[in-house]
Amino acid sequence: MNAPAAPDPAAIAAAVAGLDWWFDGMRIGGPFPGYGGPVVHWWNHCLAYQGAGLDWRYEGIVAGYLTLWRRFGDRSWLDKARRAGDDLVAGQLPDGHFRNSGFERNPGTGGTPHEVAADVALLLLAQALAGAADPAAARYLAAARANLEAFAFGQLWHAPTATLWDAPGAVGFVPNKAATFAEATMLLAAATGDDALVERYAVPTAERIVGLQIRRFGDPLDGAIAQNVLGTRVVEKYFPLYIARCVPALLQVAERTGQTRFRDAAVAAARFLVRIREPDGGFPQVLYPRGRRNRYPRWIAGQGDIVRALSLVAAEGAPVSADATVAWILGGTRPDGRIATANGFGRVVPGRGRRDRFADEVGVVGWCDKAFRALAAITDRSPTESDATFAAPVPTPRVVAGVVR
Repeated sequence: MNAPAAPDPAAIAAAVAGLDWWFDGMRIGGPFPGYGGPVVHWWNHCLAYQGAGLDWRYEGIVAGYLTLWRRFGDRSWLDKARRAGDDLVAGQLPDGHFRNSGFERNPGTGGTPHEVAADVALLLLAQALAGAADPAAARYLAAARANLEAFAFGQLWHAPTATLWDAPGAVGFVPNKAATFAEATMLLAAATGDDALVERYAVPTAERIVGLQIRRFGDPLDGAIAQNVLGTRVVEKYFPLYIARCVPALLQVAERTGQTRFRDAAVAAARFLVRIREPDGGFPQVLYPRGRRNRYPRWIAGQGDIVRALSLVAAEGAPVSADATVAWILGGTRPDGRIATANGFGRVVPGRGRRDRFADEVGVVGWCDKAFRALAAITDRSPTESDATFAAPVPTPRVVAGVVR
């Protein structure tokens, strides 16, 4: 099979510029500002509430803007990262939670992995500012630390089994959510100098993730990581997107500890992703035992996290390429700058139509941030150098009494 052509650099730069434009149009004002808009998801849609959501959308937004600032030196990118960090600080509640952190379950608090993903955003910003000797770093560090200590460490961590539960008092483990927690924990350890956090939280978490990985040569699922554990029952569903979200944490734990088994697990996961990728660069939604697939909906913007995972593993020397998936994402760009959410929401149930076919084209900040983060890392020019122009954001549907408007 011929290798896919390298994505067009001008198209990548235009996509990053478009997302920056579109993000600005999705800002919500008021006493608690932030990035708003609808959410469509495999699990549920959130169309009635379209206010600011302080959830995992901030992870990619902050990381993407910091990447652009570091790569191209334009202070305006750092300013946008700080604006996002200010949203999180302003929206933090006295108990440490963030307002409306449930993503598809908004409005509400205590979203997983959404609050720890917001912590990742704050800690990346604090790290960048500390490196520039900016005293504002302490403010973002304090907000992330307060949330981690009150929620993840204080309510979700089950010390007797060294396991991050999915909800307070709920005996369940979700690898991709726990991986985001491990990333936040390692960033906190680096910021505070408390290396004990890595051994206490990140390493046991990585061990549990690896324990749910299939390692059988010749098995179509070799390298895949199970979706979750409920009680003692392993849920044998394998979502490519969520497997990809485990990869960065595994690589980081390997780097921090020198234990190559975590790197090996990350490489195996990346090889699985490349093996099951479809010819157009997209991925099925979920695989089941013996490799049976449910293809739909096939994420577009959210596949930025798969690009990130493959790029990180490629940097380790593994023969994997993200080019085909970058091209798939670029095919989802739209005139207003957004990237479409998915292909095939109306085909989730084979042979039966669903009234949420509209969901494919909805622009969702918490999916587009993932494309933004991935593309910002590979663009060869600043978005300010792109001559692309964009339309006003497309109005999004709302639901009133269960009816799509």
